[in-house]
Amino acid sequence: MSGDPRVRQVFEHCADLHDLKQKDYGREHDPFANVRSAQEWGIEPWIGALVRAGDKFKRLQQYVMTGTLANEGVLDSFDDAIVYIAIAKVLFEEAQREGL
Repeated sequence: MSGDPRVRQVFEHCADLHDLKQKDYGREHDPFANVRSAQEWGIEPWIGALVRAGDKFKRLQQYVMTGTLANEGVLDSFDDAIVYIAIAKVLFEEAQREGL
């Protein structure tokens, strides 16, 4: 038994979204440069990614409570949260390997 193919489609879409957005936010040598900037505030980058994901969850919570969002759409917020969680996992694993 395999999972629902729509889940794989979501992950593939979010991976593509990550690649696209890194052209604006990342650097050629470091696709997580924007998230790593949390270090400038004394925050581990993986925690910074979680904070950004938390912002997306707050937007989704706003939608749940009011049924509307003023700017970014619900589906965009889901996608961004998925990407930030994936980035947090990658950066956490990186920190674990480096013994941070």
